[in-house]
Amino acid sequence: MLGRYQRHFGRIIYLVWWLLFSLLPTKVSASDIASSVTGGVDNRFADGGYFELGASVYSVNKFDVRQTEHEAIQPSLLISGIYQYKGAFVEMVHQSQDGINLGFNFWNSENWSLDILAANLKSSWARPEGVNPEDLIEAQRNDYLMSEESLYIGAGLRATRYWDDHYVFQYHIVSDYYDGQGIQSSARLGKSWQVRNWNFHALASLEYASSSLNQQLFGISGDEATARFPEYTPSSSISYGLELGVAYPISESFVFRAMYRMNVLSDEVTDSPFNESGYVSFFNASISYVF
Repeated sequence: MLGRYQRHFGRIIYLVWWLLFSLLPTKVSASDIASSVTGGVDNRFADGGYFELGASVYSVNKFDVRQTEHEAIQPSLLISGIYQYKGAFVEMVHQSQDGINLGFNFWNSENWSLDILAANLKSSWARPEGVNPEDLIEAQRNDYLMSEESLYIGAGLRATRYWDDHYVFQYHIVSDYYDGQGIQSSARLGKSWQVRNWNFHALASLEYASSSLNQQLFGISGDEATARFPEYTPSSSISYGLELGVAYPISESFVFRAMYRMNVLSDEVTDSPFNESGYVSFFNASISYVF
């Protein structure tokens, strides 16, 4: 799914950055936790933002049979940034687990921030439209079940708590309004610390997915079932993960980053006929220019 996301990502990137630079000119403290914990939480009330452009290489294990173009190591373009002004914000943080966010900060204090997420964009799976699986022979249904790329576009709320400029807790919950795929939420706790010029971080996560979302992603109906992909109806699930990373400023404008993430998948995912692993192991290293 990661490779599919990056391809689909290119189709929406122009729209996101057009919105970013066309936002109308209260200070705001909105921030994806991936940015807060890797970059620290200093000046979180300041308007403005940053933009990064660079290159990265990543490695991820094959955890789903639908990853037909999976490669052990792949290069990718790094495009990342955050802009916030007059309460409105756009977040597109490289390799964030929470996708792309467009929203509005409606309340903050010294330690808390509450945001409305008007659009939370992530990758998803979707069956080809206009096809009745009952009209297909088994081999065709197998191809049909391999799915195609899609988007999850949700709206909801996000709450962030800060401690001592080094700890961040963030909870978000969104419901898909693009294709009615269901509800997902996450609770993440992060910590950063600095050793000389090296900035380290750790991030622990719990993620919830509703039964309707799991059915969309990992379920198979009776009309779709084949010998290879038998009928499967998952319920809601909770999975958890841990991320460790480091950043080093090569110069005033260039930054090196490396990160390793392990997500342990729930039984609702691993019991799916699409599943090939009980976990997702992900490593990324990048060099970027910060504008």
